[in-house]
Amino acid sequence: MSRQLLTDLNGNKRGQLKEFLDDFKGDPRIAWYPSAGEDFRALLYLHPNFNRLHPAARNEPQPPDLFLFTDYFPWENSSFLQEPTIYSDNRTQVFIESSEELPRLNLPLHDEIVDSPQGSKLTDRAFFLKIKIESDILGSITYPVLYAFAENEAFYCKKLIPNKATITHVIHVRYGGGLRGGGKASGIWLLNVLKKLNCELFITDGHYDLQSGDIKAMELCAFIPKENSSLLTPIRTINSEKWSGHGDVSWNLVS
Repeated sequence: MSRQLLTDLNGNKRGQLKEFLDDFKGDPRIAWYPSAGEDFRALLYLHPNFNRLHPAARNEPQPPDLFLFTDYFPWENSSFLQEPTIYSDNRTQVFIESSEELPRLNLPLHDEIVDSPQGSKLTDRAFFLKIKIESDILGSITYPVLYAFAENEAFYCKKLIPNKATITHVIHVRYGGGLRGGGKASGIWLLNVLKKLNCELFITDGHYDLQSGDIKAMELCAFIPKENSSLLTPIRTINSEKWSGHGDVSWNLVS
């Protein structure tokens, strides 16, 4: 259950995440962006305003209520989250409206998967953020974001599965793969867990080369099936330069 996951991450805190859970009725729809880095484009591209301007070929699932970002974030010299402005240009501004630090995650880093197992000052910490985006095309957008600075594979195995989490959207864009200290996995293993997460929509840049970290993840985590049993039906594609410059990005219904 999504609520069970968020309650676990909140621990005994009585702050903003607790208030969100108290106010929200039912289970929030969660979009998971592993290896998110400092990329908040997903908040724009999964917002109803984007769907209205760029309708999908088939009915798109209902949007998420909350975004879950994971990235072990090995960059020791980064000032990420230290200032209220995350990004700004003449078209888009991304701001932190509020921030709450949550309990430590106590999750491992595996040197067979990540490139920098020492992590950074952010690694193993988690924050509940309220993010506001001002876009000259999509308008003003505000979303809650839970950022867990953790290895994606460990978070899946130690947090998502034990809490029986439902993840309605999974975003696989510029996943690790050694980029800027990212790791030794392409994230191809995500294809094998879409059904276990009850995922409805998979967004991907299509980089699925099986790497040593993917193989190790499947060895370490018994909850990652060895085969992909999901059928993906593409309903929208955007050009590479509109997201990550790492290949065209497609929206896919999962069945």
